[in-house]
Amino acid sequence: MFYSSFVKDRGPRGSHKNCSVVFTVWEKQHLSSEVFLNPNLDYLDFSGADLREARFEGSSLCGCDFSGADLRGTVFRDCDLRWARFDHAIFGDNCFRRSWLNGAEGITRSLFEYIRRCGGHFAYCLAKKYGVLL
Repeated sequence: MFYSSFVKDRGPRGSHKNCSVVFTVWEKQHLSSEVFLNPNLDYLDFSGADLREARFEGSSLCGCDFSGADLRGTVFRDCDLRWARFDHAIFGDNCFRRSWLNGAEGITRSLFEYIRRCGGHFAYCLAKKYGVLL
């Protein structure tokens, strides 16, 4: 029930069609081990990217497309991943500490549980904005 409430049928549909393409195919294959500190990267196309061992800290990644990306060892700490797409992405040894994934797409029930075990959250509370965690 929790999975159905916070992953399935949530968020704006079709938003990934409007993702900005800022990385070339070649650049996407050379993003492993990159560190992204506090950037606003909303609605960027990371599909098929090699993001192994990359670190996103304090990043806004709303609506980003990570479809088919290699995310093994990637750290998402204090990130906003609402409405992000993860179809066919490769996961393993991840950290999602204090990251929010409401409305994320391409998340199976087993991936949902894995992300929760890695510190990810699927229930966004407005109080978070004001520094209060409920």
